[in-house]
Amino acid sequence: MDLDQFDALLLKSIDDVLTELVGETNTQVIYDYLEKKSCPISEICQKLEVFSSELRMLLGSGRGQMLGCAAVLEKTVLGVLCSRIGVAYNPERTDFPDYVIELKEVYEQRRQASPFKTEMEVKNP
Repeated sequence: MDLDQFDALLLKSIDDVLTELVGETNTQVIYDYLEKKSCPISEICQKLEVFSSELRMLLGSGRGQMLGCAAVLEKTVLGVLCSRIGVAYNPERTDFPDYVIELKEVYEQRRQASPFKTEMEVKNP
């Protein structure tokens, strides 16, 4: 599957945050779990609801499971993604799938309006 630039940025943000916060081994455990739940890495961008839901099932949403680790991961991913696309992050937003969809729309509008380059595009032309 050929990823568009935004999807590549999203997946890179997810991978970077997971690796930084839980380590490479646990990141792979999470990816293996998601694949078993019909949400392999290559489909995360098309299955944001499944990704978010399964992440919350695995890591908790704040009701006694690792203190809501999934919510912390999602917010961190959103913060990194916003930084990479040059958009101010709104920490009050809590719905990961909807926020990602809105960020993608903003990203696409900006790309059509002007040929700006993201952090990733500058590093990997």
